[in-house]
Amino acid sequence: MKLVLIKPALGLAFLLCLIWYGHSHFYRDPGSIFFDKERAYETRYSDHRRAEARQTIEFYSKAGTRPLLNIQKSNKSLCVALSSVKRQTQYLPTTIGSLLHGLTDQERAELHLLVLIAQTDPTHHPNFNQLWLHQAVDGVLTYGVNATQLSYLKHLEATEKYQEKGLFDYSYALRQCYDAGVPYIGLFEDDIILAQGWLIRTLEGLREIAKSDQDHTHWLFMRLFNQERSTGWASHEIGGNNEYWIILGVDLGISAAVLIARLLWRSPRRYLDLGTLSAVMFMLVPGIVILFFQSGKASMLPPSPGVFNEPFGCCSQAMIFPRAQIPLLIRSFQEKIEGQVDLILDEVAQTNGLARYALYPVQAQHIGLNSARKTDKNEAQAIWSMAFEDSDPQELERDHQIKLNQYNL
Repeated sequence: MKLVLIKPALGLAFLLCLIWYGHSHFYRDPGSIFFDKERAYETRYSDHRRAEARQTIEFYSKAGTRPLLNIQKSNKSLCVALSSVKRQTQYLPTTIGSLLHGLTDQERAELHLLVLIAQTDPTHHPNFNQLWLHQAVDGVLTYGVNATQLSYLKHLEATEKYQEKGLFDYSYALRQCYDAGVPYIGLFEDDIILAQGWLIRTLEGLREIAKSDQDHTHWLFMRLFNQERSTGWASHEIGGNNEYWIILGVDLGISAAVLIARLLWRSPRRYLDLGTLSAVMFMLVPGIVILFFQSGKASMLPPSPGVFNEPFGCCSQAMIFPRAQIPLLIRSFQEKIEGQVDLILDEVAQTNGLARYALYPVQAQHIGLNSARKTDKNEAQAIWSMAFEDSDPQELERDHQIKLNQYNL
């Protein structure tokens, strides 16, 4: 009797070890049964980049330290605009610092960087009059609108109509970059951290897209940020991903293999007995298949590096658009008047049959717990990339240099 119980006991012990491993390694995956909110939002790589961002801002805070680039370019590759408003916690210095830290002269020469102070009275923004901002970026913008428009924007501020004013700010920033004449335009939120080498990886991704769409008329945007909540399995329920059929298929395959082995050779008969087969088929296979799906797709099958056509995804933290699509976007925002930017972008893409791309690994992390649009703090925190926090600073720095040599700016 004891011998009969040994194999099920070993199978159970193996599954318990897998469960322990899941608790230890998959607690940051929001699509995992092991997700632990108390431990999930660990800041690892973000802390490293915050420190580097502070160094950059300290450098630009000294009078006369605006760099004179050795390389001057009139035909820049990318214009990035950030729309920034006053918050309880001001994240803009961290965003700008991480965006610029580590860029070579060649990379900085490819970038036209603008900051829109999205306040009707820009002096209310804590960073507007600070020296570092004017020395770090290529332009600090304020509303260049007529008196009627300015009065209406004041009304939107006073009534806290953030979805309408947010669309106006997004359109205004897009137009400023469009007028700069660059082929690609990036709109970044002012509460993100960028990874080391983000620019060269972005340009590399855009070059990859251009191989199949040289005129940039068949795609709308490329994401630099995505969250694991957007990349999960079709269902979180056991059985919702055809687990039972998978278990049945695996069991039938194992049964057939065991039967053939026992018929052809004598030696397997000693080990592949009915007790062993039962433990594998009715305990190990169901347990492993269910644990695979319950551990979360982002943990088990994380995205491979590269650019992928993905019609799903979340949020508008860091988006890159081809110049050809900017007029369409501005018209669409004007027609909508108000709404969430990422949802409107998806609607525009679907309506016009435009592809939506995502760049992996993600190049940005959302850090804004105090939302400018009064988003619930828990929801703001959940806009998060665990993959970003797994980044290794030394590895990214080495990869940055390799890609610079390969891209040949």
